Amino acid sequence: MKIGAALGFNLIDYPGKIAAVVFAAGCNYTCPHCHAKPILGNNAPINEEDFLQYLATVKEWVNGIAICGGEPTLQPDLVPFIKKLRAQNLPVKLDTNGSNPRILNRLLADKLVDYVAMDIKGPQHLWPNMSGNHAAEAAMLESIKTVTRFLNYEFRTTIAPVLRGGEDISFLTVPEMTAAAKMMVKVTGSADHKYYVQKFVPRKDSLLDPRLEAFTETPPQLLQDIKTEVSKYLPKCEIRG
Repeated sequence: MKIGAALGFNLIDYPGKIAAVVFAAGCNYTCPHCHAKPILGNNAPINEEDFLQYLATVKEWVNGIAICGGEPTLQPDLVPFIKKLRAQNLPVKLDTNGSNPRILNRLLADKLVDYVAMDIKGPQHLWPNMSGNHAAEAAMLESIKTVTRFLNYEFRTTIAPVLRGGEDISFLTVPEMTAAAKMMVKVTGSADHKYYVQKFVPRKDSLLDPRLEAFTETPPQLLQDIKTEVSKYLPKCEIRG
């Protein structure tokens, strides 16, 4: 498992858990608003065995693992790594961009993951703009359906600026996010999903597209307006700060 970075623990990445966090190196998306640029290459400065040994020293209070990215499902050693975590009786949460439904289906069938969080990049017609990947649409649609079969899961969208062509860059809008909500209901046949909208936070020198550094955080009123409209279709929509 190529680990680009890790956190000893936090209370944010795995709801209800004190979780150690692993950031898998590499990604097949180039989201302009992504702030994980330092780990998107092939560098893996953290040794897997060192991380597993660390977990053995904190097992009295760390009670979960969050595997983030980058994109973890690209890692050929993801399944063996998760099995090692399970051997330590640790619940596992996986964050994914949804581009690899084959791996998600395997994790589901083998009951290896306890919680899945999938990014919804926005309305379907803007997925190429938001992800930089023009070939993942079918995979993402399949993954949306697969994720709903896990016992615990959530969907989430960062309300970020969108590259709309040329120098036209602006935040996702209320109508666009309403369209995203309608799409999720149509694809899954259900409105009963935890769905979080969260703010975009510009970080100097870490965003993939430096033009987005000129933006502020997502305006709170925009987040509230999006929640109000999206909740008409996904009643469990919440704002995550």
